[in-house]
Amino acid sequence: MVEIADGVHWVGAVDWDIRDFHGYITHRGTTYNSYLVVGDRVALVDGVKSRFYEEWVRHIEEYVGLGEIDYLVSNHAEPDHSGTIARLHREAPQAEIVASPRGKATLEKYYGALPVTTIKERPTLDLGGKTLSFVEVPMAHWPDSMVSYIPEDRVLLSNDAFGQHLASSQRFDDQVDQGVLWQEATAYYANILMPLRAAVRRALKQLEGVPVEVIAPSHGVVWRGSPGAIVEGYSKWVDGYSQPKVVVAYDTMWGSTRELAYAIAEGVAQGGVDCRVYCLRETHRSDVVTEVLEAKAVLVGSPALNNHVYPTVAGFLAYLRGLKPYGKLGAAFGSLGWSGGAVRFVEEQLKLGGLELLEGAPQCSFKPTAEEWREAYEFGLGVARRVLEDSGT
Repeated sequence: MVEIADGVHWVGAVDWDIRDFHGYITHRGTTYNSYLVVGDRVALVDGVKSRFYEEWVRHIEEYVGLGEIDYLVSNHAEPDHSGTIARLHREAPQAEIVASPRGKATLEKYYGALPVTTIKERPTLDLGGKTLSFVEVPMAHWPDSMVSYIPEDRVLLSNDAFGQHLASSQRFDDQVDQGVLWQEATAYYANILMPLRAAVRRALKQLEGVPVEVIAPSHGVVWRGSPGAIVEGYSKWVDGYSQPKVVVAYDTMWGSTRELAYAIAEGVAQGGVDCRVYCLRETHRSDVVTEVLEAKAVLVGSPALNNHVYPTVAGFLAYLRGLKPYGKLGAAFGSLGWSGGAVRFVEEQLKLGGLELLEGAPQCSFKPTAEEWREAYEFGLGVARRVLEDSGT
């Protein structure tokens, strides 16, 4: 039994096993958070993933019977939050479902006809001693997204914003390892919310002046110890904050592109800039993207295969392009045999992803010579200089 505030309870589910979430590797599982708000009347905010229905109901019934629920609020209709709503409504038909107008349409698309009241009709719920007010935050994360706020307790039920994919026996930020917490909060923003920075910025603007002491997201732990810190983190990420850091992501067939990657990295490091190197066959693209979030430059290397790019590199580029990293420098490098095409394709994809291309990136035929190794090293030195200039260092 977990109390977020007086009369506000966590009744979600912990998913210890999940390791893939929309192609994003969730090393530490996740939670599906649902909140019970109890005044004279009772509101249940958000559901959980469908296979956790029994666990969810068991947690709810620690406080109230299903027949006592007056309102069922859906902040977001994605199935990891709404997958249990239709079934609960069959067992508790007296509960009035409340969602945004787009949420109503999406719920009906997923689950058929449901009696949904929109927040245009009910912008607030007076529960008697507790109030729930609703604010639409479209595209932070889906068009239907909204948040719920309890002014009496200064609690923000933020749905996907400020979340983390983190399964834990603890429910609060001040109870878990801070390094792990921030790693997962950063990974969550980088892999889910990075392309939605404009919408997230608008949502943050709506929060200005609203007293918030607790932020309760729909994944991970609840921020009660440092809610201001995660808001500050989001504020800098939407503004394109970066450190003097370079990420080198590559794959290789016979080691030639690896030699270039290592030579570039050595040059970057010699130039006084932190550099992280990842082979895309060994490191998942979502982990690389987490490093990209606060990096200033992303250098992508590929050997040529059938006049085209290497498959692992193509997958990374598709993922990166969709996330639209903001304010980054980029470059393509690689080796070729009797045919090319890979470096050109990488450059095209980086440009389409919004990165500013750096000139002079190395490309070699077969194994790099000593001179070509030196050119790659010198390119790395040049990247370091540019990163330091752009960082004002």
